[in-house]
Amino acid sequence: MEPKKGLPTQAEKNRERLKNARDYQIMGKAQQIDAMAPEEILNELKNKKLPVFGTNKERVERLKKALGIPIQDSGSKNSNNVLNNIEQIQKKREERRRKMEEEKLNKEERKAENEALGKLIDVDFQRMVDQFRLQVPPQQPHVPSSELKICVCVRKRPIFQKEEKNGEIDALSCANPVIMIHEPKLRVDGITKYLENHTFQFDNTYGETEDTKTVYDSSIRPLCPFILQGGTVTCFAYGQTGSGKTYTMRGLQEMVICDLDKLGRGQISFNISFFEIYGGKCFDLLNDRSKLTILEDGNGNIQVQGLVEHPVPNKDEVLQLIEYGNSVRTTHATTSNEDSSRSHAICQILLKNGQRELGRLRLVDLAGSERAQDCISNNRQRRIEGAEINKSLLALKECIRALRGGPGAHVPYRGSKLTLVLRDSFEGGSDEKKVIMITCVCPGHSSSDHTINSLRYADRLKEQVVASQVNQFQPKPEPAKPQPKKNPQPASQVQPTPPKKRDEKPEVADKFRKSFRDMEYIQKQEEDKMSLEMLNLHEKVETILEEEEELLETHVHAIKEDAQILTEEGELISMAQGDADYDIDTYVQRMEILVKHKLTVYQNLYQKLAAFKAHLNEEEEFSNHMTQNLKKKF
Repeated sequence: MEPKKGLPTQAEKNRERLKNARDYQIMGKAQQIDAMAPEEILNELKNKKLPVFGTNKERVERLKKALGIPIQDSGSKNSNNVLNNIEQIQKKREERRRKMEEEKLNKEERKAENEALGKLIDVDFQRMVDQFRLQVPPQQPHVPSSELKICVCVRKRPIFQKEEKNGEIDALSCANPVIMIHEPKLRVDGITKYLENHTFQFDNTYGETEDTKTVYDSSIRPLCPFILQGGTVTCFAYGQTGSGKTYTMRGLQEMVICDLDKLGRGQISFNISFFEIYGGKCFDLLNDRSKLTILEDGNGNIQVQGLVEHPVPNKDEVLQLIEYGNSVRTTHATTSNEDSSRSHAICQILLKNGQRELGRLRLVDLAGSERAQDCISNNRQRRIEGAEINKSLLALKECIRALRGGPGAHVPYRGSKLTLVLRDSFEGGSDEKKVIMITCVCPGHSSSDHTINSLRYADRLKEQVVASQVNQFQPKPEPAKPQPKKNPQPASQVQPTPPKKRDEKPEVADKFRKSFRDMEYIQKQEEDKMSLEMLNLHEKVETILEEEEELLETHVHAIKEDAQILTEEGELISMAQGDADYDIDTYVQRMEILVKHKLTVYQNLYQKLAAFKAHLNEEEEFSNHMTQNLKKKF
């Protein structure tokens, strides 16, 4: 009797997955070479310093061989009979004509079918994508997140009927753990069509046919026991506007609350807080959107001052609070979406058994990511908003990568308000922290550049940060360079001259310097992907947001002081008019004090206003400069 064959091990599964991924890439390279024009083949051979003699077919085979792509013998080289060769050529010509007729007929049928359905899509590109999908390897089982410290997933949403009516093609192919973007392109002749394929591999990928429960079963659900045992789980939903982040997150919120309640068997209670970060400001979504203050004490602990934590006895009330919080989030129209979530929404759930704290769950629905050229082309409010969102997403990426790097890695959590409030998710023992990143992507071909950027962002999360290299950039007690303060206008043009930034508040200036050092660190990690110009833009936006707060506080203080001075002036006038024997010297002396006090108050307000206006003009000029540079690139 033959021994029973055991189940494949995890190592064998991993080898099989890697082999499929390599075959997938080789297949894409071969298809790309076959679609190249003869001139492009010739240029590639020259670039690789390979011989260029022979027919185009021989050149193609030579290029494939150099790239390690297996070549199948056509069999025609073995024929030495001229008549047989001629006969073969005729058969191939007839076969080619027959296929062309079939393709033409299929194209017309497909076009008529699409028109009947109201789809105005390019049939040629659609057929190319469909043919490629026939060669896609079978999908692998999803990996449970409990086996990973950082689980990076990608979810593709279905293409909408409205998008197909506008000519959109489904340009994404998903076969776990691989996802491929088929970018429609035209050759230099402006006629020949081809696909440029980009392949990415993640821990898990989910196609348009897989529902939110499938995503939940392999992402958050395996970590529910880990949360009840004292762990901290943070789940992010990331992607461009309109990619399905909020839809995915709302489904996950409901499922995880129900499962935690079921596992707790009625013995646990929920303490929930829900707040958003918008434009560098923090608001409590469950307390009439009251403004919150993020503070860091002397021990480095982060406190969100004013945030109300609601004790809730059952899951139904938790779900009601979450639904209410989602309904009052900040939304605005963008170039991609008429109703886009423009804030980072953080839902924190602390589980308790009586007075004993168990684990903590954070569900973060990130604001929709935009390209830099989309952000700087809008009005100032949307521009500052977009720059702040992108800065926080860059800081978040480096903080998650630092979690993978181990205890010696520097965590640049001061790079943004988002990472500052989530510091606890990135620091401490790695065995107590789990992070899930669900990247949502749009299938339409017009969103290919957005999708590629989103997938590159997610792909960077998987890279290892080496602690010894990171420690070289640990912030020093004294900054490497003075606090940035750029004012393009001469001092004579601003009356009175604005004071140096934050001279009156050294603790705020110190916080600003620490934040800027972390942004410098992030820029260094990004290398060429984040330009110095973008770093300067983030610095200017940070300056504007901080000074806006100070200006508003100073304005409110000036109004209160003015009201008090007005009261004293009224008393002084009443004394002068009502008492015929009043002391004129006393009146003049008190009046002089009040006028000087009023001038001091409004002089201080005007100085802050002038400084703020100068920085607004500086940001406007810098954004216009970046717009011109981007127009040259694109």
